[in-house]
Amino acid sequence: MPLIMGTKSLLSMKTRLISTPIFILSFVSLITACFGGIGIIFSIIAFYKANQKIKKAKENLLGFTGSLGTMKLARIAALISLAVNLIYFSLSAIWIYKNGYHAFQEQWLNMLFLR
Repeated sequence: MPLIMGTKSLLSMKTRLISTPIFILSFVSLITACFGGIGIIFSIIAFYKANQKIKKAKENLLGFTGSLGTMKLARIAALISLAVNLIYFSLSAIWIYKNGYHAFQEQWLNMLFLR
């Protein structure tokens, strides 16, 4: 095995930082926030994955290709979608507490044009 490797083989050994799935999860989370904050699930997954990838990239900066800044932006997007979902979830919980679950279910079904 030669001591000096070509640049092509060094680049092929690096892991790519792909932030697109995290942005997609954050976007889906924002869309599903309107349904009582159900998007919390997607935003937590996106935030966890972004933190995990940033941590791995910081441990081995030379082992990754791609922008660490874009991954940090994806983490911020996941955090914003988490905050929006928490607001919608708390508003839904307050509305259910004041009016009851049956009224919430009726309004939700009317919103979806099922009734």
